[in-house]
Parts: sequence; C-alpha cells; structure tokens
Amino acid sequence: MRPIFIIAVVLLTQLTYGQTLKETRTASLVDGDYSLEGTVYLELFDDNSLNLRFGSDYLTGINGNVYDVHVYLSTTNNYQSPIDTSNMLLVSNIGTISGLDYSSGARTFNLPSGVGINDYQYIVFVCIRYGRLHWGNGTFGEVTLSTSEYTEDTNTLAPEIFPNPSKDGRVEVTFKTPQQNIRIEVFNISGQLLSSEHILWNKKYRTELKTSGTLFF
Repeated sequence: MRPIFIIAVVLLTQLTYGQTLKETRTASLVDGDYSLEGTVYLELFDDNSLNLRFGSDYLTGINGNVYDVHVYLSTTNNYQSPIDTSNMLLVSNIGTISGLDYSSGARTFNLPSGVGINDYQYIVFVCIRYGRLHWGNGTFGEVTLSTSEYTEDTNTLAPEIFPNPSKDGRVEVTFKTPQQNIRIEVFNISGQLLSSEHILWNKKYRTELKTSGTLFF
C-alpha cells in the first residue's frame, strides 16, 4: 500500500456566537477527596441563556482518569459522604465507570431554561459509583456585570496526527484537550468524502484508512 499523506485542516480559529454576555459569577475549584483545581463561571447572556463554563485552567483526575464523577449545582455546602444529591441540579457526568480521560481544559455546559444565575451558590463534584464521595467543589461569588460579545477560541482542538505519512493506513488523531460532540470527516484530494464519524466525547480518534494518496481531515 502506498503511503497516505494527511493534512489536518482547521477552518476557524475563533467562533463568534452573536450573544452579549450580561452577568457572570466565578468560583475557584478546591480539592475534596481528590485533586481538583481551576476556575468555573456561570454566564448569563442577553437571550437569557445560562452557561456553566470551565476555564482552561480546569484540571482533575487520577492518572488522567475521572471515574463516574457527576457535576452538580447546589444551594448547600454539606459535603459529608455519602453526599445527598437529591436537591442538586445535575449538570453533566464527566466520567465513566472505567475512567475517562476528560480531566482538563476548557468546556461549556448549557443549563436548563428557567435556571437563574443566582439560584445556586455552589458547584459540587461527586463520585457516584464509588460511594457518592466528595470529589471537590467551589463557591460562586457575587454577580459581575459585562457587556462583552461572547467568543470561543477553538484553537484548543490542536489536532496531532500520527503517523503521518501512514504506511499501513492506521492513523491516530489526538486533540490537545478532550472534545465533546464533534465530527471527523476525511476527503481525498478531489474533494470526495471518504468517511464521516461522530465523536461524542474523547481525546483520541483512531481509524484505518483504505485509500492511499493525500487525504484531508
């Protein structure tokens, strides 16, 4: 098989959503039973949508893994294990039972409509499967006002493709940080779509290409 040469194409370096950020609350993450650090933000926009955003300094995990850890917003700071989550707002599960490398970098979660920026005072990370343990937490400060246009830097994708060129068609794409809900498409030099795969949540993508020549990811 002739070598496959791969070109990774990054179409945009910055996305502008056309929203205006109105209000922000900030919390610094602290350790619980496990290591947790970074900054999180509650962000209210002019269309009344509310986001929970993890800053690029967000970091947690054990040997790069996060085991069945759920992220909640809470009105209380009782972190005695087993933590009662019945009155908390579940934002996301950031880990699987076997451990998922989703432990660092910026990411954004959309909160349900009707949730207000002042409804919750705390963010709590709870390891559900292994005893509802207190993984870590943060306390939100007062609301600050803003009128800035919201943009998101997409350079955090920073894909690395190895090996390139590939002699046997086996290729691994590694992102700088784990990515949520993206699609990887492969084209030949004539622009023909050869493959398309949806990735729900991962840092690495592996494939075996059947076509030789120069391909575009």
